[in-house]
Amino acid sequence: LSNTINFSSPVRQNSRIKLCMNLRTLSSIGRAAFRRERVSVVVHNRHRAQSLAKIKLVPSVVTASALFNLSSFCQVAAMSTSAILPKPPIRYESIHSVADLDLSELGQKIAKSEESRNDAFQTGREMKTAILEARYALEKDASGTTESSDKLEKLFSSVVGPISSDADRTPREANLSYSIEDYVRLEAFKHFLSTAKLISPSECKYATDEEYLAGACMGMAQDLARYGLGRATERDVHSVTLARNLVDEILDELLQFDFRNGPLRRKYDGTKYALKSLETLLYELSVTGSSADGEPAKKKARVEDDNEKEKNSLLPKAELQALRLRMEHRDELREKLIKKCRDGQKAAKQSIFALHRNDRKRADLLLGQCETCITEELLPIVNEEPRLRYGSFANVLEEYAEAKLFYVWLFGKDGDEKVDAPSGELLGPQEFTVQLEPEEYLGGLCDLTGEVGRYAVQRGTARDSDAVTLSLHSNRQILVALQVMQRVPGGINKKMDQLRRSVEKLERMLYEMSLSEATGGRNVNAASDDGAKQEEG
Repeated sequence: LSNTINFSSPVRQNSRIKLCMNLRTLSSIGRAAFRRERVSVVVHNRHRAQSLAKIKLVPSVVTASALFNLSSFCQVAAMSTSAILPKPPIRYESIHSVADLDLSELGQKIAKSEESRNDAFQTGREMKTAILEARYALEKDASGTTESSDKLEKLFSSVVGPISSDADRTPREANLSYSIEDYVRLEAFKHFLSTAKLISPSECKYATDEEYLAGACMGMAQDLARYGLGRATERDVHSVTLARNLVDEILDELLQFDFRNGPLRRKYDGTKYALKSLETLLYELSVTGSSADGEPAKKKARVEDDNEKEKNSLLPKAELQALRLRMEHRDELREKLIKKCRDGQKAAKQSIFALHRNDRKRADLLLGQCETCITEELLPIVNEEPRLRYGSFANVLEEYAEAKLFYVWLFGKDGDEKVDAPSGELLGPQEFTVQLEPEEYLGGLCDLTGEVGRYAVQRGTARDSDAVTLSLHSNRQILVALQVMQRVPGGINKKMDQLRRSVEKLERMLYEMSLSEATGGRNVNAASDDGAKQEEG
């Protein structure tokens, strides 16, 4: 066919190129599709050929008709091929332009914190190894522990640093606190062997008050029980008696402390068993006729006044009393924080309820009360005792983050007075007036999806497909942002399944709304629905 046409001019050369392309397409696709469709186009192509013959571009009408039929065949074949392939997935995009949520910086911060935590674990393992080496050296030769003690001292001074009376009370990373307890426990045992007394808190320069009580008092009592068993094997009643007397005084002093349920409370119970073990050893030695003087033990009357007891005490009474007062003050701060946290958390929850009831004025008031409670009442307590940040205070911040996120999602960052539809905006972790930890922000962000889902159900009953689509788009943004983060805190993983189910429910809701519309139902947008409510009012 190409040889029958005169292609002398450049225009006709282009026609020849197009013709060759059509012929190659014909050979690759086949003739079957053209045979099915050519009857419908042959008449139209003949009219086109007659017009082309009038300008003398082709030698005959028959030849031109054949060329047009080839071109039509290629178009029909392409249309038939595209009809076989599936269409791309649906994109649930809202009509409102909303910026995507980017949590890459937060993910990098969490990853960096995780690396620091892993380094702290490695340091803790090195400390534990050094402590065990020093303890074994002490059991082997009490006078030959200088080298191991110097190595241990150098390690702790480079990692921990000394603790002063006005030291920063920030919790230690990873398991460093347990390593310091073991170190203080070893130092207290060495101090007992050289003085038969309890080491003072001021001499434990690397330990906090809790680490001192757990290591030097309660932990060392367990070491003395084991030490007494070994000395009892040698029938050394004097050494066992010294150990028993020290543990007895430690227990009497600890009785004045008010330990709440926690690690210190459990270790305190172990001190009672250590004392019982030592007393049992002394009883069994006395039954066999052993005594401190090598003669049968005799019961002696013990009559001492309070001044003599304090003078002969094996404990640093003044320092222990100051330590007890500090711990009582921290307990008071804790009780005060818990009571005030209830008020802040209650205000945040009620502000969310007010937003669902479209009571924006009350939501503003309650959210302001929550922020005031956090900044003016709770933060000063947490700054004084940073260990109280985790627990009740963290729960308040998470609830506040959820309420603030939901408020901005409805009314935007500017807080416009007249809003016909939700803004769909999501606050970043740096856009809060209160500084939030990654766990607190992400916890509030995950809880936000539940509130958005409840809002979508309300709008779905009003057939507001735009609001439901926006809700789905926001929840999908949050889900994708969390999934692409480098690291996610452990507590957030528990909420991921709930977030996925929320997205699936909203997708199902949109599908059901489309069915309702197809069967004669009517979907409305937010503006028309609000106008109808105002007319009814």
